[in-house]
Amino acid sequence: MSSIIPPNNPLEEYNMKRFYNCVLSQTLSASGNFLFAGNRFGDIFVQNIVDTQNANEPRAPIKIYSQGKNVEINSLAFHIDFLIVGSIGIIYGLIWLEEKGELINKRSWEVNIPLEVNAMEVPDVNCMCLRSSTNRLYAGCGDNAAYEIDLNDGRIMRDFRGHEDYIHSISGIEDKNLYTASEDGTVRFWSLEQAESTNMIAPYKKDQLMRPELGKWLGSVASNGDWLVCGGGPKLSLWHLRAMEYTSDFPFSGKIHICDFVEDMIFVGGEHSNAQFYAMNGHTRADIKTDNTTIYSAAFKLEPQRFMSIAGFSNWLSILNDFRFLDSKIELYVNKNQTNVDNEKRNK
Repeated sequence: MSSIIPPNNPLEEYNMKRFYNCVLSQTLSASGNFLFAGNRFGDIFVQNIVDTQNANEPRAPIKIYSQGKNVEINSLAFHIDFLIVGSIGIIYGLIWLEEKGELINKRSWEVNIPLEVNAMEVPDVNCMCLRSSTNRLYAGCGDNAAYEIDLNDGRIMRDFRGHEDYIHSISGIEDKNLYTASEDGTVRFWSLEQAESTNMIAPYKKDQLMRPELGKWLGSVASNGDWLVCGGGPKLSLWHLRAMEYTSDFPFSGKIHICDFVEDMIFVGGEHSNAQFYAMNGHTRADIKTDNTTIYSAAFKLEPQRFMSIAGFSNWLSILNDFRFLDSKIELYVNKNQTNVDNEKRNK
């Protein structure tokens, strides 16, 4: 991506970012009052979302924190007062000052992903999730492994190996089980007390789920304790964890990059401009039009008010307040030329 950026003209570079913006990850602060989004250009956007549900209230301006031109923000998580950033070969923490609404843009700590002797490239940290009760972070990476990291001292406690290709998604921490979805087309099940994976599913092997023209890879997995949902090249499918069989599949037509359980619904996004919500039986509950050509990330909360931000390949965040309709949009790289015109009008 960086090769298309003109190096000597800041305004041209900024406008190019606006045109090619791709948000890969989002997360919310512990308070739920601030949204963080990270993109391929190494920028972290911070938005106060307290006023997003009141269209009459002016929205606070978005803040941008550059992490450097050689940094990609592949994944984000939040723990206590740290924004945790997963990039290329490294995970690091930035201190968050809640009362000021500011990010200390200096790495407070770093954890390097181990590099294998014969590795051809440094692995990306593609996905992360937290087990807050034990201060443990779990990261799925481009070296086909997932890692358990103790946030108290930054030690890598163990790795989870068994996938034959890189890991796209990781889920299911608080119930003591871990689920990883991989480019190899499988979801592996892990117990945090055992070294080897305890089970595995391969949706691409099911005639009802396979989409050979889109590949066997899995882009996302989520679990709620009793059920698991996953998809990628194969159709989005719902699996009962005790029976280890899928019970429903869903008509989302594109490749799948994100899915999750939201209240009594299943959310999905991917290579389609629309995000969709389904009932557990496969019926469509909502079809949300966004500005993205591909959707890569979402962040949501249920209390004290519902909120969801959907993002991907575009310069806009799509904001939902009731999970049924698009309520508003947030521009990330604001048009500086238009901003100057607006300022001139206000000053007259």
